[in-house]
Amino acid sequence: MKPRISVITATYQRAAELPRLYESLLAQTCGDFEWILIDDGSSDGTGELVRDWLPEAPFPLDYSWQENEGKHAAVNRAVQRARGEYCALIDSDDWYLPGALERMVAHWEAIPARQREDFANVEGLRVDAGGELVGDRFPADVFDSNAFELEALHGVRGDTIGMYRRDVMCSYPFPEDLGWHVTPAIVWNRIAARYSSRFVNEVWAGTGYEAGGLSTRETELRLRFPEAQLLYWSEFAAMRRPMRRRARLRANVNCIRYSLLTGVGLRFGIDASPTRSWALLATPLAVPLYLRDRARLHRFAAEVV
Repeated sequence: MKPRISVITATYQRAAELPRLYESLLAQTCGDFEWILIDDGSSDGTGELVRDWLPEAPFPLDYSWQENEGKHAAVNRAVQRARGEYCALIDSDDWYLPGALERMVAHWEAIPARQREDFANVEGLRVDAGGELVGDRFPADVFDSNAFELEALHGVRGDTIGMYRRDVMCSYPFPEDLGWHVTPAIVWNRIAARYSSRFVNEVWAGTGYEAGGLSTRETELRLRFPEAQLLYWSEFAAMRRPMRRRARLRANVNCIRYSLLTGVGLRFGIDASPTRSWALLATPLAVPLYLRDRARLHRFAAEVV
């Protein structure tokens, strides 16, 4: 029988952290899931570790190794392999609380059946290793909105954790022509243009933010792969939805900033904006950021050497 949930993890060089996630899956009060684990080119013994779990795991465990193509490409492969009705994405240095999957399903089923076609996902909160909330709480304990409006209109920041309908994930794959690092927010905003999300003020996972991980290298990776950032911010700026003035200005600033970093030039940033006046207002703020970014790139290059 097909599982209801496909837990999806893309991992790279995380053999030391994966056991914590595995133990949290063993502790789930909902057992109707499989674990799709895509190894994005690890050489630290991850494969041997997972193969030791295969005979004992009480849930289906689908492990595969691929050349290092980036987390976004690994997630795409995992979604293709998934058999569940829902995909619950969790990083290899994170872990679930025991009732997390059960609560995701419960909150999904609390959405009236006639409305579920309009919803893509349910999302809860994360805490760090010290138990502190990562980011902001939602405006209400049960809050229906979408990923774009949550930040652009309501000003809520921070990482969430939850599950998406698999058919939605299949319809919105991560772009694989933008380099090794692609911000997942590109996909979340594209989904938000069509679907709603249910946000719940419950803690469902802990997050590690281990040294050397994508989260701790976020600034460096944004600058090394500016094409993905340009696409994200140009789509953000062009969204025909209400947003706070500060959010619109920030989007236009980053549009111009990353267009300069990619070498496309200032004109692309202006043309990609909903109005020329916003882009012109953003230009004096964007150029100093671009100059700082270039200095940072030189420093990152020196550190590698």
